[in-house]
Amino acid sequence: MEKLLEQCKRWCCELFCGSEELSPEEKKAKFRSDLKFCAYFTVIFVSFRFFVYDWYIVPSCSMVPTLLVGDMPFVEKFAYGFSKYNIWFSPNLFSGRLFFRNNVKRGEIIVFKHPQSESHPENNDLNLIKRVIALPGDKVSVNNGVIRVNGVDAQLKYKEEVNYYDYPTGVTYIIKRYEEKLPLSDAPVHIVGYIDEMKYSDANNFSEVTVPEGHYFVMGDNRDCSKDSRCGLGFIPEENLMGRAIFTVYSIDNGVKLWEFWRWFQNIRYNRICQPLK
Repeated sequence: MEKLLEQCKRWCCELFCGSEELSPEEKKAKFRSDLKFCAYFTVIFVSFRFFVYDWYIVPSCSMVPTLLVGDMPFVEKFAYGFSKYNIWFSPNLFSGRLFFRNNVKRGEIIVFKHPQSESHPENNDLNLIKRVIALPGDKVSVNNGVIRVNGVDAQLKYKEEVNYYDYPTGVTYIIKRYEEKLPLSDAPVHIVGYIDEMKYSDANNFSEVTVPEGHYFVMGDNRDCSKDSRCGLGFIPEENLMGRAIFTVYSIDNGVKLWEFWRWFQNIRYNRICQPLK
C-alpha cells in the first residue's frame, strides 16, 4: 500500500510539476514501475467490487422517489452472506447461501437477481432493487394500497401530488405521494407514490398470503409503476439476494444511458451524490 501511495504522489508531481529528462534505462524502469502500479490498482479495484461493495445503475422508476432513474446505489455485497449471485456472471458453482445470518429486515432496500422464470428466460440475468415488506413466515395483504403484515397496517400520511415523467417509457404520471411507516419495522418513514386511478387495481388489493420459508416479499416505492411480489415477480428466494443498498454514490439525469459516457458529467445530479437511503 505504501508503494501505491508513493506511486500516486510521483504521478501527481509529474502531472503538475513536470519531470526531468530520463535516460533510456530510467524510462524502462519507470515503465515497469507504472505497469506494476496499474496491475496492483486493477487487482485492488476488482477485489473491492467483488468482495466488499458494488454499484449499479437504476434503470426504471419503480423506486421513485427513493431512487431515481440514473441513480447509482452503493451496495453492501456481504450484508446477507454469500451466494453464487454475489459473483459476477453468477457461475453455477454451488447453491444456497454461505455465512447467512438470516438478518434481512423489513424496510431494507435490497438488490437481488430476478427469480428464474421458464416462461421469460430473458429476465433471468436482471438485477432488481426493491424494498423488503415481509419476511419468511409473515402474513401479508394489501387493501386499497395499505399494506398489512401479521395483522398490523402500515401508516400512510398524505404528502403531495406530483407529475412524474418516466424516461424509459416516455409517459407522464400524476402521482400522489405519502409518508409510509411499514408495519413491524424499525426502518424510518419513507415516501411512496400511487396513481389515483389505480387505487382499486389488483396489485393494490389482494388477499392475505403467507411468505414461504427462505423467501421475501418485496415492493417498489413507486407502487403503481413497479413489478414486484404483488404482480409477476412473486416471492424472492434468499439465494437471489445480492446485497443491501445503503446510499447513492452517483446520479445522472435526463435519461442518460450507461454507455453514453460523454453525457455523464453535464447531467450529474450533485444533490443526490452520497445521499443515504431510507
